[in-house]
Amino acid sequence: MSSQAKVDGSTAQLDMEDPPPSIPTPPKRQKASSFSNTNISKILVFALCIFIGGGIGIAGYSVFASRDIQQQNAVAVIREGPDNQGKAGKTPPPVVCGSTVQCGQTFTGEVKLTEDLYCPQTTSGTCAITLEGEDAVLDCNQYMIFGDDNSPGNGICLRNSASAINCNVQKFKDGIYVENGGEINECEVMFNIFGIKVENEASSTTKMKISNTYIHDNSDRGFYFLGSGESPESSETSIEVNNVKSNHNVIGMSFAGVNVKLEVQVKDSETSNNSGSGIEIDSVFGVNISAAVDVELDGIISRYNGDHGLFVSPLIVGGEVKVKVKGDVNLYKNENSGFFVGDVDVVVERRGALNSCGNLASGSLDEDIRSDLATFSGN
Repeated sequence: MSSQAKVDGSTAQLDMEDPPPSIPTPPKRQKASSFSNTNISKILVFALCIFIGGGIGIAGYSVFASRDIQQQNAVAVIREGPDNQGKAGKTPPPVVCGSTVQCGQTFTGEVKLTEDLYCPQTTSGTCAITLEGEDAVLDCNQYMIFGDDNSPGNGICLRNSASAINCNVQKFKDGIYVENGGEINECEVMFNIFGIKVENEASSTTKMKISNTYIHDNSDRGFYFLGSGESPESSETSIEVNNVKSNHNVIGMSFAGVNVKLEVQVKDSETSNNSGSGIEIDSVFGVNISAAVDVELDGIISRYNGDHGLFVSPLIVGGEVKVKVKGDVNLYKNENSGFFVGDVDVVVERRGALNSCGNLASGSLDEDIRSDLATFSGN
């Protein structure tokens, strides 16, 4: 990942495997023909350089070693958003180049980073950077926003339909936290507790979209929707997941809520090598919940997970769960069932192929689709 600012204004594509820069070949050293006074002088100068260079090296190491306790602000290109009055028809405010983004700031307009943002001291409930409102867009420009292993706060916070693109987020409690909808595109989220967590307000209509994103090596859920409402009729959330990989987490993708109506579309995505299930439709904190959940799957791979490929919790009561297989869904070689449905009424509509094979329930019994109450229709 480049550490140089991009000045042409173009949006770079996420490249998670940039080749290392080439190392120039050092010039050939001339072999001395004799040991003269001139050579002695050169040796003394060389020794003096080593002494001075060593002191500089030690000082440089001290600065680097202190990085884990010192915040590093970032330079960015910023266009402020609308003022609090929300006046329509105003000329957009000018772009300000070379502005400094400090840890903990909130923006309502456009922000484009030109270097990494290091925020090791985020506290619980705080964010390294917050974007507020539908006009707020953070373009990390492929730079990193990162804390450290002890950061209890969040990395990027998106509130009320804000957006984040081209971001690499590491070492926070929630890598990206979303409240009341937003959009995430071309991001890599890793080494957090929760990769991406999405919540909604009660009695609200929320839309969330995540695409072209890689979520991996988080110590809990990769993608986690945690919804709550007064009733499924008053709290509606729609989530679109397109071309997303959520691998090597505990749970790949988890959708859970209390008194919510939830519509989920997962397309051309993968949840593999997670220690728990690949995709789960679950309860909240182990309590019985009332929810209306409609999940559409199209072009899904969920394999090599430590539990189920696709799991529907038995604790969803008083609601309705529909699983629509629109395109091919491949669930195979998971340590438990490929598709597990608990003691809950689930309607499975198959318009595409539901392929579940080679899964090992209880370590030995091949149970590819395990359900007593699911109703299957279609192919």
